[in-house]
Order: sequence, then C-alpha cells, then structure tokens
Amino acid sequence: METPRNRAAPTKKGSIKIEASASFLFLAIVICDNCHYIMGIEREELNMAYDPTHEYEHHYHPAIESRKLANAATTKRRNWIATDDRAQEIIDFVADYSPEGDGFFSACNKGILQFGSLTPNMRNAMVKVLDKRAAQAAEWATRDGKCEFVGTVGERQAFEVKVKHIVDLEGIYGISHLHICRDADDNVIIYKGTQYWGKGAQVTFMAKVKEHGVRDGVKQTIIQRPTKVKVNGEDY
Repeated sequence: METPRNRAAPTKKGSIKIEASASFLFLAIVICDNCHYIMGIEREELNMAYDPTHEYEHHYHPAIESRKLANAATTKRRNWIATDDRAQEIIDFVADYSPEGDGFFSACNKGILQFGSLTPNMRNAMVKVLDKRAAQAAEWATRDGKCEFVGTVGERQAFEVKVKHIVDLEGIYGISHLHICRDADDNVIIYKGTQYWGKGAQVTFMAKVKEHGVRDGVKQTIIQRPTKVKVNGEDY
C-alpha cells in the first residue's frame, strides 16, 4: 500500500525522479509504460545487519569500505586491460610475485591488486622488462636450437665446460648438486653428483657419457663419475 512517504509523483517517461528524506533511502526505480514506481526502505531496515553490541562491530564499516575499494580496483583493472594491449601481459607476469614481498615485481602486483592498474612510470618500466626478456628468450632459443649431443653414450672422454647454474637437490642419501654447464660450442652438459664446482667456474675433467636427452626442446648431454677434475685450473 502506498503511503505519503513512499508515493512518487508521476514523471515523464524516460526521466527519473528520486526523492529522499532523512529516514528514507530509495533503492530502485521500476519503469513501466505508463508509470514509475519508487520503492524505498527505512534506513533502520538497511542497517539490520549492523549490531553495535557485536564482538566484531569495529570490523563492520571497514569491511564495507574494503569491498568498495576492491570493486573499484576490479573495474579499473578491466578498463586498463581494455585500453592497454600490454596490461594483461604485465598482470600475468607479476602474478607470480607475492604482493607482500620485496622488490619491484611484488610492488607492481600489490599496486594492481589495490588500485587496478600501475602508474605510467611503473607500467613503462614493466614493458621494458618484458621486452628485454622476450629478446633474451629469442636469443636463447636461437642458441639452444644449435645445441648438439657430445660424445658417445657409454664412453669416457675429456670435457671442458663453464658452470652456468647449480641446483641443490635433497634426497634420502643427502644433498646432491645439479650442474648445468656449457662447452665451448654452447652445448649443454649436465652433471649431477656430490661434487660442487661453483657457479661460473671453468672446469676440465674426464667423464662417462651417461645419456643423451632432450629437455624443453634442447639437446643435452648427461655425464657421470667425473675424474681428474680441475676447477679454475686447480685440482678439485
């Protein structure tokens, strides 16, 4: 039933008229062919979920504000993706970095989560990083495409390599070290064992070719039981 407080005067079709009083909050306008209905509820009814005596009463309004900020960030992120062809690429890249972590990439992820996009300076810096990485990836793909197997499986031979990376692996027999090396022709040589040569070291040794394998499309030679090892010219 209409009351003087929730009755709205007719308005022209296509126009909207909203009236509010201190005790009223109009929520919606339903437009029909011949009339407009304005529905409202008491402000007291709107606050039914709010209990000032509740143990966590102090979280009520902050939670509402937090949700508003989150919704605003989501909208801004969608608009950023729609207007910047590098936005999604940046979002996907920084998603692997914790927003609570240190460093530039973490700061970017935190900014996107909080505000929906990056500042122009941060955005441009990220584009430079991504372009540089893409160029490196193309260079590495070209180099790795030229890799060949070294030696004959089952035979021992001399090797001279440079250690590019070392990954420590913990197993039931203790820690072993996976050495990823390159020879003078940029072929990949892999050694896994207890010896630790150090990243960046120049190493010569005799070893048996255990197997020839392919990882991520790159040929690699796996060796075992290196002997007569010299690291940076000194006996190991």
